[in-house]
Amino acid sequence: MYSTGPLGMVLLVDDDTNISDLLKFNLSSEGFAVRVVAKAADVDVRALADVRLVICDAMNQDFTGFDLLEKIKSDPYTEPIPVIICTGSDAEDALLEAFDLGADDFITKPFSLRELIARIKAVLRRHPLRAAVDDRHRQQTTLSVPSLNLQIDTVSQRVIEDGMVLPLTKTEYSILLFLLKNQNSFFSRSEICQEVWKEEAGTNERIVDTNISRLRKKLGESGKYLINRYGLGYAFVDKLNA
Repeated sequence: MYSTGPLGMVLLVDDDTNISDLLKFNLSSEGFAVRVVAKAADVDVRALADVRLVICDAMNQDFTGFDLLEKIKSDPYTEPIPVIICTGSDAEDALLEAFDLGADDFITKPFSLRELIARIKAVLRRHPLRAAVDDRHRQQTTLSVPSLNLQIDTVSQRVIEDGMVLPLTKTEYSILLFLLKNQNSFFSRSEICQEVWKEEAGTNERIVDTNISRLRKKLGESGKYLINRYGLGYAFVDKLNA
């Protein structure tokens, strides 16, 4: 987990280490946390929940900074994240393309650090609702059982119990997600097979028993709440003896 400075996380996408090191030092001094990624293609736009601002160059790569900008602004979740294009090109076409794709500001290299930091602060003043967007997104993408300290992040597909990430297989994760979404409802092996294995013909329904047995062990204390009732099937309940 990345630490976040008091002013939030800045994602810097630039393969020029001289620039990225300089910006990281100065932005950290201003109170920002800074994450540096050299290649735009390596940025997972579905994992930007803690990012308050993106500063992007990476124009001389196969997947360019403009490609990343377009990807960020075309996703309803990441679209509110402000993006500043910071590049060596001062061509009018580059500036117009950046703004057409949704950039919040454009600055050319070489730049004044004071000017860049002033522009960053100006952009962030225009985006005061980012935290609220993140909160709504987390609510929509996180299933939790507070009494058990159990959470599922449906974006990263991680299951966390008591602060520890559980090493679930894809199948175990799918079963748990299905049962948690339908808490206190019982499902037969056949119904679980149809949900988890979809159209895979010939799936032996007993594989459900095997996967749930493994899932219970990995869940630890929470595994007690994954129950089986004769004639009804499996359910994840919020109370034992429910």
